[in-house]
Amino acid sequence: MKITYLGTAASEGLPAPFCTCPVCQKARQEGGKSVRTRTQALVDESLLIDFPPDTYLHWLRNNFDFLKVTDLLVTHSHMDHWYPDDLQATVEPFGHHDPAYTLTLHGNEKVCRQLEEGMGAEEPKILDTVKRQVATAFETFTAGEYRVTPLPADHCYTERALIYLVEKGDKALLYAHDTGYFLDGVWDYLAARKDLRLGLVSLDCTHGFDENRQNHMGFSVNVQVRDRLVDMGLADGATLFVCNHFSHNGGGSYEELSAQAQAQGMLASYDGLTLEF
Repeated sequence: MKITYLGTAASEGLPAPFCTCPVCQKARQEGGKSVRTRTQALVDESLLIDFPPDTYLHWLRNNFDFLKVTDLLVTHSHMDHWYPDDLQATVEPFGHHDPAYTLTLHGNEKVCRQLEEGMGAEEPKILDTVKRQVATAFETFTAGEYRVTPLPADHCYTERALIYLVEKGDKALLYAHDTGYFLDGVWDYLAARKDLRLGLVSLDCTHGFDENRQNHMGFSVNVQVRDRLVDMGLADGATLFVCNHFSHNGGGSYEELSAQAQAQGMLASYDGLTLEF
């Protein structure tokens, strides 16, 4: 499996447009990997995770083929993870393509409803092209060649926010954005998966250098999650642990975040990072 981190920031981006904090000022000066767009990832060529307002920019920068993307996993309805208006590009006259093409949206009830009642009501043709499948925690489904298990996130308490376990053959990815320290039910599910070996774990690190356990995480809690997964036998020295979804409020340039992650045996993401496992 391969994952490409198309965007790696929290909702305000980094630097944030209306901010003069030292982190944002340094990001503007340094550019490069310290500049981050809203979080999104592409697994191989066909599975897209989240659909932020920066999706079009991500496509321009990374030059992937959208018509190879058959499934879209959405974690929750916050704008930086779900911007359904841009799905108008899937239908005429905004997009011209093979009429047999479809994209399946997997998300919670609110995510699916927002598409149906928003762009779907304005452009009903969208609902013929973008199929909807409500994702329910702990109920595994098939998305192309992947087995996907939604798990409940500790985040966004007005809806059922999700994180995703994605498996293909003997490869497994745990994509955990946005969430705090995993809920007891998630640990119970993972403990029961005696067959599971995680190749890559992507962990929410919105709070960066600050301690935080609920709603989002920082480096110190990422370590706690990593160590528990290793103790459970679900991960080992070959597992890639990636800290992701950074905010200026958590502090640090890319170099500072990367140094902290490396000191803990993990990696810090950046826009465009591609990893194979």
